Amino acid sequence: MIADMATEIEAARLLTFNAAAMRDRGENFSAAASMAKVFASEMANQVAYRALQIHGGYGYIKDFAVERYYRDARVLTLYEGTSEIQRTVISNHLLGK
Repeated sequence: MIADMATEIEAARLLTFNAAAMRDRGENFSAAASMAKVFASEMANQVAYRALQIHGGYGYIKDFAVERYYRDARVLTLYEGTSEIQRTVISNHLLGK
């Protein structure tokens, strides 16, 4: 699980860097930014869930940071446009709308 978590975090990071590089070059980066946002927020949820599983019952105790990470990760799919809105932006770009 830890290897999968690290891989997903790195993939999200690279998608984000790609969108930032496109912006720096003056390219249209809205679809790339939406891809980075939806992937990173969904992966944050999955990674936090796996971290909670690794910690077992201790993951729910406020003494461990994983409890807060798990709770906070859910919000990432809602802020700055829900994951479904991001998917709509991506689809519209791919379909030329």
